[in-house]
Amino acid sequence: MVDMRHVPGGARRLGQKLRIGLIAVVAFLALLFLGSTYYTVEPEEVAVVTRFGRFVRIEQPGLHFKWPLGIENAERVKADRVEKEEFGFRTLEADVRTRYSAKDYSVESLMLTGDLNQADVEW
Repeated sequence: MVDMRHVPGGARRLGQKLRIGLIAVVAFLALLFLGSTYYTVEPEEVAVVTRFGRFVRIEQPGLHFKWPLGIENAERVKADRVEKEEFGFRTLEADVRTRYSAKDYSVESLMLTGDLNQADVEW
């Protein structure tokens, strides 16, 4: 063990800077490690978890944990989202017996085909 009273001031400051730098690097690596161990799956999503590229499991919405630093990856997929566009009609109530609007929306369902004919396409 070196007695710090006999070490010149410049070397003592260098040793302190190295110690602070080492602590900063270790703290950064610890934060990186901890930050890569958890993930959140949103309500409309599911997460496909892979370990080294191989499928492991599917996770439902919520907070989950995984192996850090690329050992496991969680790919979030929007699975429950339903996006819908209506052309030429409007749905008033979707049920067993769906009700549609009586208003005429036929203008927006007109389509020009490739051979320059006109088609009425409700979709």
